[in-house]
Amino acid sequence: MRKPFLIINSILVFGILGGVIFAQEIELPDPGLTPDSPFYFLEVIAEAIGDFFTFGDLKKAERYIKLVAERVAEAKAVIDKGKTKAAQTAIERYQAQLEKALVRAEKARMKGLSISEITEAVAEATAKHLSVLEEVLERVPEQAKPAVLRAREVSVIGQARALENLSKERPERAATLNLQAIQERLEKARKEAAELDEEGIERVLADFSVFCASFEKMGKEKKTVLASLVSENIIEQIKDLDELEDEAENISPEVAERIEEIKKSAINGQIDVLRSLASVDPEKAIEINLKAAEARLHRAKAKAEEGETEEVEEAITEFENQYKFGEEISEIAKGLGKDTTTIEQLVGKATSIHLEVLADVYEKVPEKAKEAIEKAIEVSVKGHEKAVEALKKKEALDEVPEEPPIPEVVPEVVKERVREKVKKELEKEKKELEMPEREIPKPEKPEIKIPETEKETPVETPEEIETPGMPRM
Repeated sequence: MRKPFLIINSILVFGILGGVIFAQEIELPDPGLTPDSPFYFLEVIAEAIGDFFTFGDLKKAERYIKLVAERVAEAKAVIDKGKTKAAQTAIERYQAQLEKALVRAEKARMKGLSISEITEAVAEATAKHLSVLEEVLERVPEQAKPAVLRAREVSVIGQARALENLSKERPERAATLNLQAIQERLEKARKEAAELDEEGIERVLADFSVFCASFEKMGKEKKTVLASLVSENIIEQIKDLDELEDEAENISPEVAERIEEIKKSAINGQIDVLRSLASVDPEKAIEINLKAAEARLHRAKAKAEEGETEEVEEAITEFENQYKFGEEISEIAKGLGKDTTTIEQLVGKATSIHLEVLADVYEKVPEKAKEAIEKAIEVSVKGHEKAVEALKKKEALDEVPEEPPIPEVVPEVVKERVREKVKKELEKEKKELEMPEREIPKPEKPEIKIPETEKETPVETPEEIETPGMPRM
């Protein structure tokens, strides 16, 4: 009889012969017979018989989850003995049985059965398997690493698939587990960065990208339930990536560049989720978007204090793009026929905070970078002016200052230049809106002249045709 040994706290315990019992912690079975044993074939046969006599897609999926737990335990046990080939056998079986568990669960869903319990079990289990496999990876010799790497990749993809299926029935739970996976990957990336392990960071970043894509997809598909949660959490993920990017600079420029690419992808993903949120709750979308823009400004300020001019300009560009996206949210709200007063008030109030941070950054950056900060001030002032103009028409200024609150530390000449540029841009936009739509004239049909040689030759009637040897009638 197998005695269980504790791997890590969680929310389930695996039962035997296909039953899953939900409890307070995950346990993996004692490895028992392992692939290095001459009697291991007996276990393979016994499992095959058990598979045959397990009926129904859900029961089969539950059974395979139990079996993959045993495979991880076996791999760990034989690695401890230095048995590389035996570990590869266990890992290959792990891959095959995890795939079977996922396929059976998806078949059950296609038949209209609820699979929330089984997909949650798979998601929880694969998360723990990944931790064990990473521990195994650190101890195996080079020739065994490809098999372990493949197994951890299968585990990550399997977890993402399980979360996607879980989100169809329990979106909030799926999002919570997905967020946990993202946070675990970030923590692991920090650990690899501290150990200067470039390969390790690359692997973890690949995992992170998988879970981020899954998280963003949930937000877009379940916009009423999850879009707000997802988009707000992405703000924190981007901050974590900022820190990781700073740490990675001590390792290599290539790793730092890779993190920057992932961060940009996360920002774009957040905008996609906010766009979905705006279609159901534009006020919440603009609120989160303004928080995201503010976070980029604080990044710029931190880099300005460190004298990192290039990073300052990068963060300022990100702020501008995020802030300008607010205009799209406003247009979405108008298209839905919604009152945009709250949106305009939020923009007007946020301007004070944004301009204050921009003024701090302006003071700290060298002269060559001041132009980029001035441009960002223009963007913020323009947004404020448009919001104020709309609120005045509705008599709803509330606590929004009528004049854009550019801090005193910004030189007067810069303020004047900003005001003048914004004024011209707004006047230009106003004229373009007032300009009547020009009717595009229909092109005249050109007259086609046929050359003389191509003109049609008159056809003679039968009466006009003379036939040789026959008198004319």
